[in-house]
Amino acid sequence: MKMIDVKNLTFQYQRKGKLVLDKLNFACEKGTVNVLIGLNGSGKTTLIKTIAGLLENYQGEVYIDGKSLKELSIKQRAKIMAYVSQRSNAVDDFSVMDYLLFGTVNKMNFYQSPKEDDKNKVLDCANQFRIEHLLDKKLGEISGGERQIVSICGAIVQDADLIILDEPTSALDIKNQHSVLSIIKIIAKEQGKTFILSSHNPNHALYLDSNVFLLKNGSILAQGRAEDIINVETLKSVYGEDICYSTELAYREISFSDYENK
Repeated sequence: MKMIDVKNLTFQYQRKGKLVLDKLNFACEKGTVNVLIGLNGSGKTTLIKTIAGLLENYQGEVYIDGKSLKELSIKQRAKIMAYVSQRSNAVDDFSVMDYLLFGTVNKMNFYQSPKEDDKNKVLDCANQFRIEHLLDKKLGEISGGERQIVSICGAIVQDADLIILDEPTSALDIKNQHSVLSIIKIIAKEQGKTFILSSHNPNHALYLDSNVFLLKNGSILAQGRAEDIINVETLKSVYGEDICYSTELAYREISFSDYENK
């Protein structure tokens, strides 16, 4: 079944400006990981924001779990989807623990407050992301990379079926990039969550064994399984003739062993 179904999606920031998204048609099945790749300005962030319900003046249709995005209330969206932007807008004075607890509010009624089970959920998620040592710190006291991990952890705490991440590894070092991607892979497999995320690194899609949508100038140039799309022949049309396999270079690419099997 489809978690995301996009039909003839068109968007421009100014009424007579350049089309940022041009008649996009694609779908993401439930329980899958989906990666948007492409150059800067290709439309990745605009598409992410549109699916997250942050941009309203679009043409076409976006369906989330069979329901039109335009018809979903803010409360309904919070139950169905979690969104993490490239930059955290959370107030610096909040502790990491309090920030993560906000992720449980979407399942509460008015005037309710987090219970012990909610706190335990936060602790479990913090342990999975290896940020339990940050829980008592204020957001303003931790690094940009740590804030990004905290934001992603908060999206998981929200326990939505659809998790939308805009360049989730952009502020992370190579070790934490691998850690976050590994957790995404595990959660999708074990909990059946649907992920859609943007990335500047095509290798991330390969590691995640994801579906890929290759964007160029607001259009989807190619889509399919990562193993079919992430190759030099396909990527040259976007990244240029200089792209090559690492075996063609004078050095060996550094990577990590499989996190999931440790």
